[in-house]
Amino acid sequence: MSDVTMKDIAAAVGVSVVSVSNALAGRKGVSDDVRFRVEKAARELGYDMKKNEPNFQGMVIGVLVPEKYITVGQSFYWALYQRVAYEAAKSQSVTMLEILTFSMEETEEMPKLLREKTISGLIIIGWMTDSYVKKIVDAAQVPTVFLDFQMKGVRCDAVMSSNYVGMYKVTRYLLERGHRDIAFVGSVGDNDNIMDRYYGYRKALMEAGIPERREWILEDRDVQDGHVIIEVPENMPTAFACNSDWTAGLLYNELVKQGYRVPEDVSIVGYDNYLYDNSFAEQLTTYNVDMKQMAHQAVKLLRGKIRGAERHWGTIYVDLSLIHISEPTRLQL
Repeated sequence: MSDVTMKDIAAAVGVSVVSVSNALAGRKGVSDDVRFRVEKAARELGYDMKKNEPNFQGMVIGVLVPEKYITVGQSFYWALYQRVAYEAAKSQSVTMLEILTFSMEETEEMPKLLREKTISGLIIIGWMTDSYVKKIVDAAQVPTVFLDFQMKGVRCDAVMSSNYVGMYKVTRYLLERGHRDIAFVGSVGDNDNIMDRYYGYRKALMEAGIPERREWILEDRDVQDGHVIIEVPENMPTAFACNSDWTAGLLYNELVKQGYRVPEDVSIVGYDNYLYDNSFAEQLTTYNVDMKQMAHQAVKLLRGKIRGAERHWGTIYVDLSLIHISEPTRLQL
């Protein structure tokens, strides 16, 4: 009987139509006994169960990215967002992007996406202050996944590249080519990703019995406003391990301006395999961040949670390997 309604099922079981709707949709609010009796009556009466199957095609996925990380067409995070949009489209879902301005972060203003309540789930790309992220998660009231950062005390899954392992690999790469005077370029206090990369660098040095030199831990940005502030040290190392290809490109420009040759005079390695509109990209050896896999995992996790998956996965790390675009100078051992 294709014309059986929920009202018919409610009358047969002796419960309300709302209880029937909740039971057939798998929602909370009904006991297991009522759910069993409703489903049994629905089958016996010939109710079309497909009517109540939730449609998970056409999900609307909100994506938030801080302005400090994104420049359209140029930044790593813009490329990462494009990957997320592509992965969502493959599952017939759409993304709605909102860029969180500096002033929004400062005042902890809630994103427009959340106020309109049109999204099924949320992906946040890039670290912000703990208090702001927690307020967003609380206000969203939809499943949320963090991409390229994690946060303690918030029960949200996260997908990240292997920051610690990746920087360990690129530093080892320099050590294996004879370098012992290696500087790290990155503002360690800016975010956890850079800090993890810094400790990967330190691990490689410690294994080689090389003490860290504080004058070779170089800032690449102002932690407060994000402005670039790379200063080449007076006592030059033989190689620089940069926390990102963006930083590597800026450092390369500064070194060339000062008359240094790369890699003849000094070597540079980077991290993330994304350097936009810089000729040095064709020479840079870097750790390859698998943006495609990171975006795939983030969208997959989020869609599963929207469907009702209760499991908390924690942080998923995506690891890859170095891209040997150009060999840094091999020192005589």
